[in-house]
Amino acid sequence: MQCDLKTDISRYARQIILSEVGEQGQQRLKDSKILVVGAGGLGCPVLLYLAGAGVGTIGIVDNDIVSVSNLHRQILYSTADVGNLKVLAAKRRINQLNPDIVVHTVATTLNPDNVLSLLAEYDIIVDATDNFDAKYLISDACIESGKPMVYASISQFEGQVSVFNYYDRQTQQRGPCFRDLFEKPPPLHLTQNCSEAGVLGIIPGLLGCFQVNEVLKLILRAGEPLSGQLLSIDCLDNTFHLLSIAKKTRSQPFAKTLGAATTPLWRDSDWLSPDTLHEWIASKAPFQLVDVRDVSEHQQGSLGGGLIPLKDIIKRQEELDSTRRIVFYCKSGVRSKAALLAVRGVNQKAELYCLEGGIERYLAFYPNECSPFVS
Repeated sequence: MQCDLKTDISRYARQIILSEVGEQGQQRLKDSKILVVGAGGLGCPVLLYLAGAGVGTIGIVDNDIVSVSNLHRQILYSTADVGNLKVLAAKRRINQLNPDIVVHTVATTLNPDNVLSLLAEYDIIVDATDNFDAKYLISDACIESGKPMVYASISQFEGQVSVFNYYDRQTQQRGPCFRDLFEKPPPLHLTQNCSEAGVLGIIPGLLGCFQVNEVLKLILRAGEPLSGQLLSIDCLDNTFHLLSIAKKTRSQPFAKTLGAATTPLWRDSDWLSPDTLHEWIASKAPFQLVDVRDVSEHQQGSLGGGLIPLKDIIKRQEELDSTRRIVFYCKSGVRSKAALLAVRGVNQKAELYCLEGGIERYLAFYPNECSPFVS
């Protein structure tokens, strides 16, 4: 598909002047075919910005209809769209924004029988789903079909984004996949969708924009993709963490377990109450306490123990004493839970705990104990 140079320069002038884009890059965008699975909170900004950038062909897979409760975050839709299929409302809005875009819609739910055929004609797959069963399915299908998957997940005020199964032309190797991040399903609070856990409307918009940025980088071959890295964002305290994802070796083809999930890495008993931690400290019980916050937070006050920021938890895992119980803590419990999952993913024999409610809750019960002690 060749560009209409006059039209394209006028519409895309502000990005064509970028050295990373230019006329050649704009042509790449127009020739690209991107499949977006999910037309909800993540999918809406993804679709808008892909269309705005001039991606030539966009596929949308979603079987849901627009409801009033969607409108605070799903910015493609208006009140007039309530009751209509999301894929049709999305296509109408995309064509209003950019009539040159070819939009294919499929009003269905992905399953092991249709996923490979639906992915077949597209270059890049965007995971804009809200459940982990779909994410496993998309990731496994991307492995089978040799396509990159641009992933995001959101909950309440937090989000994550990464690029899976990316083929590096220099090393001629593919990067990690979703199962390298979560070999087994994550804890329950991460598997809840927006209707169960809640979400601030701007969060899917922010993460969706990060996804589009990764898609455009892949198409333009510009910058460094988030392959082998997980960008974790907490919008309540404005913290960004870049975590490494190691690629694991597997003994069986993905086609044999397409979309199949396994036993969760998280157990409710992994939570350690402030009272129990207080008892362990008072009795000098043998355990290792690990603060996974940032250095600046640790310096402002801690419960003692060692400091291993969440972003370094895997590369510094040799500092963890698996012969003793290990307790992770952070501000509220979110980062320490992520640390526990990361460590358990590589060492399932270690006895790991996460301080429930973090240092904030602990100090609410024991306000005078923010001082170092030997772990």
